[in-house]
Amino acid sequence: MTKLVANVKWEMFQDDSFFGMWAIRPKEDKDFNSPRLFHFALKEDAESFKLLIEKSHLSVPNNKV
Repeated sequence: MTKLVANVKWEMFQDDSFFGMWAIRPKEDKDFNSPRLFHFALKEDAESFKLLIEKSHLSVPNNKV
């Protein structure tokens, strides 16, 4: 069963290993193949997405139940 977790801390960084694109991911998720790692070409798009996902309620499933 999947448990949903609120108040996830998201980070934004420039991912040099992915052509210098801007990346958004949960701070504790360091998996490069994570389904919760999002890449954007423009910094402005990444910032807008980060704000949107931070405001989302119950945005990340926690499969460690």
